Amino acid sequence: MAYDVGMTTATRAPLTKERIIDAAVAFADAHGVDALSMRKLGAELGVEAMSLYNHVDNKDDIYDGMIDYVFGSIPLPDQNLGWRDSIRRVGAAAMDRFTEHPWVVSLLMVRGNFGPGALSFMDRVLAIFQDAGFSDEDTNHAWQMLASHTMGYAFQQATNPAAHDPGEFAGLETQLAQLGEHFPHVARLAPLLAQCEYGSEYSFGLEIIIDGLEARLS
Repeated sequence: MAYDVGMTTATRAPLTKERIIDAAVAFADAHGVDALSMRKLGAELGVEAMSLYNHVDNKDDIYDGMIDYVFGSIPLPDQNLGWRDSIRRVGAAAMDRFTEHPWVVSLLMVRGNFGPGALSFMDRVLAIFQDAGFSDEDTNHAWQMLASHTMGYAFQQATNPAAHDPGEFAGLETQLAQLGEHFPHVARLAPLLAQCEYGSEYSFGLEIIIDGLEARLS
């Protein structure tokens, strides 16, 4: 929420790194991460841009904080659940957060710093696999597969115009349906191919990953 630039110093809430990150997340949700600047962020908080540097190093520091904010908001499964249900729930929860904050996908592709929120998330997921009896090597493979599957679908959803404008699906379906002479299978499946339901497709793939991991475990 933007703060009234007319607020006095006495009534304005103290500026902190947490408030800066919260405002940056809200701004990116509303306007996209590419539009974020120190000047605009300062305006959202009712301060001059230079005041932000008393609490953050630079914009990259803010980006890292935004990534950590998203990972820290992913609810972790109850430790009493079986590993299959735990991975199923944590995967769905991660996709929900990535859908809510689509800009995090692009930041993750260029930023490599992990804060406490991201590390806590990673540690809990690794523990799920380790507690289930997976070896260190297989735990690493399982983590990499889960991360790649989730990030892949999140990226497609964030960048595909059809995911945000249903009208785009109609044009693609018409295009594919006209290919029957040379590509009969594409044409026959055009209604399905053109209407990707990212949530259900992600869940379908996740179940295959879980089944494959269980087969390896046994």
